[in-house]
Amino acid sequence: MAAIGSIRKHGVALMIIIGLALLAFILGDLSQVTRTFSNKNTMARIDGKRMDKVYSEQYEQNTALMRLIQNKSSFDENETYQIHEMTWRQMLQDQVIDKQLAKLGLSFNDQMVEDFKADMVASLSTQNPNQFLMQFAQALAQQYGPENAMAIISNIDEYANNEQAKELYGAYQAIVRFALSAEKSNRYFSLAQNSVYFSDPLAKKLAGDNKLAMVSLMAINPQAPAFNNVVAEVSDKEVKDFYKTHKDDLFHVYERNCDLDVAVFPINPTASDLKAIEDSVRADFQKFTESDLLAYSTEKGNGSVDSTFYKAEDIQLDVLDSLIFKVPVGSYIEPFAYENTKWYFGKVYGGAARPDSVQVATVELPFKTSQNTSATRTKKEARLLADSLKNVIASNQASIYALQSTYMPNRDKNADTTFWIPERGTIPTLYNELIATPDGGVYVYKAPNGYIVFQVVSRTAAIDKRQFVLYDYNIEASDATVNKIKSQANQFAASISSADELVSTAAKKGIQTVRGTNVLSMASTIQQLPNCRDIVSWAFSDDVEEDAISDVINVERMYFAVASLRNMREIGSQKFKDVKKDVKDLLVAEKKTQMVAEQVNSALSSSNMQAVAQQYNTQVMDSVFLSFTGDAYQNRNIGGKAIGQIFALPTNKPTAVNDKNMVFVVNVAEMNSNPASKGYMMEKNILRNEVLGRERNEMTLVNYLITKANVLDNRTRFYQK
Repeated sequence: MAAIGSIRKHGVALMIIIGLALLAFILGDLSQVTRTFSNKNTMARIDGKRMDKVYSEQYEQNTALMRLIQNKSSFDENETYQIHEMTWRQMLQDQVIDKQLAKLGLSFNDQMVEDFKADMVASLSTQNPNQFLMQFAQALAQQYGPENAMAIISNIDEYANNEQAKELYGAYQAIVRFALSAEKSNRYFSLAQNSVYFSDPLAKKLAGDNKLAMVSLMAINPQAPAFNNVVAEVSDKEVKDFYKTHKDDLFHVYERNCDLDVAVFPINPTASDLKAIEDSVRADFQKFTESDLLAYSTEKGNGSVDSTFYKAEDIQLDVLDSLIFKVPVGSYIEPFAYENTKWYFGKVYGGAARPDSVQVATVELPFKTSQNTSATRTKKEARLLADSLKNVIASNQASIYALQSTYMPNRDKNADTTFWIPERGTIPTLYNELIATPDGGVYVYKAPNGYIVFQVVSRTAAIDKRQFVLYDYNIEASDATVNKIKSQANQFAASISSADELVSTAAKKGIQTVRGTNVLSMASTIQQLPNCRDIVSWAFSDDVEEDAISDVINVERMYFAVASLRNMREIGSQKFKDVKKDVKDLLVAEKKTQMVAEQVNSALSSSNMQAVAQQYNTQVMDSVFLSFTGDAYQNRNIGGKAIGQIFALPTNKPTAVNDKNMVFVVNVAEMNSNPASKGYMMEKNILRNEVLGRERNEMTLVNYLITKANVLDNRTRFYQK
């Protein structure tokens, strides 16, 4: 009661205090909620800067570039994942290096970027062109001709807002970004490399330690059966102390990841499925042989028959080339199954002896369009000029080279526009016109942005080519089989409640399982299991907790999967309970290695190396040279810890020394010192190489800068497939 009275006595003051505390609590909690909500709606943030738009744009640009370079219209999940990771890594590196350059006053301004882009374009006429830009130019040349290709590249910024040229402009932007990123990195890393100083006393110490040893050597594996009786133990205190010392380096997670267990139910056709598929294929083939070719193609939804001529080397499907080229034109290709994936049948309906490529010289006459605003001629003017050029060549039997200065006054009169056009990859109607044109003759082709006047120079010898149609049928499980397998997966999922149960129950029932360790949020595979985005996306969902069991996941009709999240590693130092077993296993292995070394030394005290080698089923290598400053590869994969012990050994006294995972028995026959170099130049180079090996140093430095940045990666919320 006294307490209540006291509160009443000081009610106003206390209410103010309580009110402020409550307000602070509410605001603190609200800020946490706001931050969480904000994070859920943010895809990427670096040092407080939201990067959603930047990442999306760069990903689309990189995808456009990869499509162009690889000549693909789409990518599978693994390829898509690689583009995502390339984009993410490049964006992170650009951000942290831009920040470092800004601190040094070395930021790239707009004029520097424009000058850099101009240098890239100029490189196309040198012996060392930008490789991405060269491939970009070649792709444009195939589509629009060489002259138009250079015009497009030179005026590429005019296409920035052109929706029809979005892919091309995006690919170009990616090329610029890649090259600019490399230039910035080179400048920064050059500064970083040259900022390190190695003192004379340090180099002098290395010179004193820099020795060469000729030894007899044998390696002993502590995990060999001969040492099964060697049992190492470590205390809980040792485990905890090791964790405390190394939690921020050995046990720090820099990117959120998880461990998964996945039960796999392959969707394979049954024997009855295979029989039904074959019956269907043979019935369709019978109908095909009784139908008109074009009518059947139209019924199948193709609309037309492929008119391309193929040579034998063009046929990528094994055995198909012999089926096509060893039968008379008009022959049917009987149904056949290929690698248990597809059935095929078709018909060889045409054949001819044709050149595989034609050599031409060209004059390009662009006309003004919305995609080619820099041209000065109208479409009609360009057509009249093309016809005039064709008539002049035909009547005077002249060559394009002689007429270039008249029709294209801005072109170098010595410029060579001769090139070979292959049949494969060329528009069939264009190629047919070119091979129908005699050598020296002219054909005018209308391209989207201009007319191209081709003069045929020569052609390759005619070879046998064929035209054919081919129809394919997937060999896959029926709907009834798929439903049966799905039912089995559902029953399995309902019978388990944890990751351990998933593994043990699957083992009892003979169900395949896959363990994924350190799986990243954007991963597309788990071990060798493909197309896993749905599984990974499930694991990284907000409402999924450790030991949760997924619903049955249908993966591209390839297999059903049931997954369990074994654990999730958040960014930061891992908790002791999560790594305790790993730490203990590490310390036990190291202690066992040390105990084995002691046991071997005991054996050496009353024996010799050859006898010990025979006892432990290993071999002695004589006349082995070791270098104190050599790396593990140069020193027979002996690590630094053991090398340090070896170079402190007396001569002619066989001794076992241990590294973390191996024991080495060494007898030092000779130990020779190297004289110090003048000004310790060699020693300083050795130190520089050791500390600043280019690839290792750059990767280490970038990773360090990234870990110091405040990075939020929520991409998995936005790119689940």
